[in-house]
Amino acid sequence: MSTSSSPQIPRYRTTLFFGPEVHETHADILYCVFNVKKRSWKGGIQLVVEMAQPDIARFRRLLQFEAWLRDTLRHLPHEDYDEYFQRGEDLFLQFLCQAKLQLALNEGLRQETTLLSHDALSHELEQVIRRDGQSLKQDVLAELDIPPVED
Repeated sequence: MSTSSSPQIPRYRTTLFFGPEVHETHADILYCVFNVKKRSWKGGIQLVVEMAQPDIARFRRLLQFEAWLRDTLRHLPHEDYDEYFQRGEDLFLQFLCQAKLQLALNEGLRQETTLLSHDALSHELEQVIRRDGQSLKQDVLAELDIPPVED
């Protein structure tokens, strides 16, 4: 008899559809769109996750993200630096949106939900950033195919 257990299957499957994008009528709001599917749902939904620029700036400061990214990329050839830096910034925003989405999923999400507003879960997201910020940075590096940096 085997004592190993099956891996826990997540209740939701999420996939980044696109983003980050600037809101058409509110330049201080960025958003990402995710496809979200719960195992019990017949179909999935597209969910817009908004982030307000003041919150994004606060999270960047908390993690000293820009200085960290510049320092991390300093060894790259000059012709590659700007592309990697911009991609790192985009990944940071995507991961912020994904973390906010995860908070909403943990609270439970109805199938008809289509928007996670910029003013929702801001305090909770800050707590996650404070707790898991270093892992977020390492995720950015992994997506950029840059070896992890020891802090």
